[in-house]
Amino acid sequence: MKQVYFIIVFISLLLAGCNSENTPECFRAAGDQVMYDIPVAEFNAIHISPGIELVIKQEAVQKVTVHTGANLKEFITAEVKDGTLFLTNSNNCNWTRDYNSTTVYVTTPVLARIYSASQFAVKSDGVLTYPVLAFRSGLTSETASGTFELNIDVQQLSVEDNQSCYYNITGNAEELSVSFYSGDARFNGANLIAQKVWVFHRSSNDVIVNPQQEVKGTLYSTGNLILKNRPSLVEVERLYTGRIIYN
Repeated sequence: MKQVYFIIVFISLLLAGCNSENTPECFRAAGDQVMYDIPVAEFNAIHISPGIELVIKQEAVQKVTVHTGANLKEFITAEVKDGTLFLTNSNNCNWTRDYNSTTVYVTTPVLARIYSASQFAVKSDGVLTYPVLAFRSGLTSETASGTFELNIDVQQLSVEDNQSCYYNITGNAEELSVSFYSGDARFNGANLIAQKVWVFHRSSNDVIVNPQQEVKGTLYSTGNLILKNRPSLVEVERLYTGRIIYN
């Protein structure tokens, strides 16, 4: 009985000390929520690590603002290498706090590419009108199943995935290409009006597009290509059980 008492006291003291930046990271509480800016060099692409939610807003000035717990600031970094903004959360152990504790808000007048290795969302604040955009995930290593949730109005959008990210994209694109090389990635472009669409589809999930003029590509696996509109030109080859579905 005495042993149980000491265990309870030990755990209570341990948890009481969690709300400190000196506590080991696995037991560290997030602390009070804080927002602060990180100065960075100019960039035209973004790469986010696991543990970060990203919100993009198109504005004239580049700015990086972090929203996280006061005890977690030391783990969050932002640095630019070869024109790419790397947003990193190096804290990988969170036994005593909420799972999603860090959001980074980025404003920028130029952006060409977003690569996500995060299990959390990439979102837009307003409509993004960068002429050419690329969304990438799961290409260089195993990554968590994050999401892209953005509203765009662009000339060209390309999406590439090799694992299981979920893309929910709305708005307009003159040209859209979706390349799923493997895995279970899903693309929902039902509300993305795209004039021309090209698809390389080896995912086991569905690709949903809204082509206005043409759709071309190849279905290599079990995933379906769902068309929300019937364009005048449909040139899609089926090499396995994935189907073309008009819906």
